[in-house]
Amino acid sequence: MKTLYIGILCLFLPVVTLAQETSIPLFEDDVPNLGREAKPLKEIHLTPQALPDVRVSLDDSAKPIRPQPKPALPSKTKEIRLPQENAQPVRRLSAEKAAEMDAKLSAEIRRYQEERAKAEQKKNPPPPPPKKETPQMPKSLEELFGQMHDVHGFDIAGIALGMTPDEVAEVAREQGYAITRIEHGIPLHRTSFYEHNCRAAQVRRTRDLQNCIIDQARNDEVYYISSVTLAKPETAEYIQVLFSTFATDNVAYKIYYENEGDNSLNFTRKNLAKKIRRRDAFWKMVFDTYGYPDDKEAFVWGDQERAYMKARMQGANYNAYLILEDKEILDGDYKDADEQKDDLHFRNPFTFAPREEDE
Repeated sequence: MKTLYIGILCLFLPVVTLAQETSIPLFEDDVPNLGREAKPLKEIHLTPQALPDVRVSLDDSAKPIRPQPKPALPSKTKEIRLPQENAQPVRRLSAEKAAEMDAKLSAEIRRYQEERAKAEQKKNPPPPPPKKETPQMPKSLEELFGQMHDVHGFDIAGIALGMTPDEVAEVAREQGYAITRIEHGIPLHRTSFYEHNCRAAQVRRTRDLQNCIIDQARNDEVYYISSVTLAKPETAEYIQVLFSTFATDNVAYKIYYENEGDNSLNFTRKNLAKKIRRRDAFWKMVFDTYGYPDDKEAFVWGDQERAYMKARMQGANYNAYLILEDKEILDGDYKDADEQKDDLHFRNPFTFAPREEDE
């Protein structure tokens, strides 16, 4: 029994095991290559065994180890080599010779292309180019913008272009206008000629000089009516008619019309309404009589370079104006004056050489 107790006691007592020293090497060699006793390495393996063996030498005294080249794989294409005695040296052209050959080849190619183009042109000749028409400048605004008004059929208070002074006077009386002024004129080129003659005759006084000029103009039948002024005071209307010389039959070439507004009207609502009514009445009569203008901005009918009529209204009084003119009539006077200038002989003030008529 006692023995049993001792056996059970031994089962429950802690078992103490003492550790023993073991010898596990840390390096491949018995003596580690560390500390002051360490030996320097001579080389390091940088690549695994599967790649080419590349080594870097750490020893200055040792020669560098170069990787061994791999043996070349056999090629499927055979290399044919000529024997040394059959080899011929390669001939190389100089730069000048090569340039010369290129120029000859380019010339041959160009010549061939030209001959080919000529042959094709003979077979299929190109159509002749269209003739270019030289644009001509329009001679008048009518040619540029189309049909325009013929103002020769217009009249202002019955007075039209081309009327003589007598015809204008007759129409003026019928329309209730009074002739307030008549002016005469002499062609300008003859005025200077007559003055030259009068001064040569020792005429000096102004009035005597004017009478001398007029007398010569009457004798030569070039003294003409140049202007007639008409007036109708009850309506504040005035007309001035300008006439050409006898070279163009002394007819009306320009007609001025003016209608003065009431300058006593201020800008009250009542007076402003009167001015507006005056404006509307004027333009309504203009458009009803002559139609709408060819130039709607400048209010011009006809060709302003030849024959035209112009209307306008301006000023605080709303003064109304009409101008009817034929420039071609006046051009005839200028042409006549140019033709007559050789027939007028002025006295030569110089006597240092004989004159042609004296020879």
